Amino acid sequence: MKIVQMSDIHVGSGLFSEELLTAAVEETNALKPDIVIVAGDLTMEGHRWEFEEAKGYLERLECPNVVVGMGNHDAKSVGFRHFEDFFGMRSRAHTFDVPEGRAKIVSVDSTKPDLDEGEIGREYYEWIDSEFRHWDEGPKIMVVHHHILAVPGTGRDVNILLDAGDVMAMVRELGVDLILSGHRHVPYVWSISGIRVVHSGTVSSYRVRGSMPPSYNVIDLDEESVRITLKEPGKGEEPLAEFSRKPVTSSKFFPDLKRYVRYDKLPF
Repeated sequence: MKIVQMSDIHVGSGLFSEELLTAAVEETNALKPDIVIVAGDLTMEGHRWEFEEAKGYLERLECPNVVVGMGNHDAKSVGFRHFEDFFGMRSRAHTFDVPEGRAKIVSVDSTKPDLDEGEIGREYYEWIDSEFRHWDEGPKIMVVHHHILAVPGTGRDVNILLDAGDVMAMVRELGVDLILSGHRHVPYVWSISGIRVVHSGTVSSYRVRGSMPPSYNVIDLDEESVRITLKEPGKGEEPLAEFSRKPVTSSKFFPDLKRYVRYDKLPF
């Protein structure tokens, strides 16, 4: 299975580059991935025209399976309403046929209007559990804009998920294969307690940090391994991470999850 993961498009920013985004879309089409995931921050200020422009670029993707998530910049100016108009529900589950069977992708809106900080919230835990717990037909992938673990090379960390601890415990319990996020504009991968957290950089803006250029990720997953390649739009690529498909870990944790994390009833 091949996944293209991009994030932080930032249409509307003075540092947005149409050239970069066009190159990324054309390269993605040439790769013919099974799934494309855009992990939020389509816009800079959450204005309707920014969403409309972002959608125009993303409509050029030829992949039939595209998942688009919300970012904190998209939640500015009551932008979540425009997101819903152009891209549908802010949190939703997708099921796609892939070479490994059927992939379950749960995209969760972690944003709060006009705040950089993010939180999934207890009201979503039961729903996430219901989507993942008994899924055995293929990979389990969660998409959330905010980073669940600190990303090195990004300066002082102030907007990690507010409920990161509860979420990490939950996804370990559920055996989620990958968590895909953006937000910090730096590509990085964590593999901890059997959980693989993959951050993507900013694909089409020069709002970069340190020495990392604009980039996106290509994830190749099969029965044996997961390989992640960092691609610079219009330039080149380099390996980012590689690990076995099945987590190699000797760590075990015995107390029940419910002793730490309590689920609220589904609000829908």
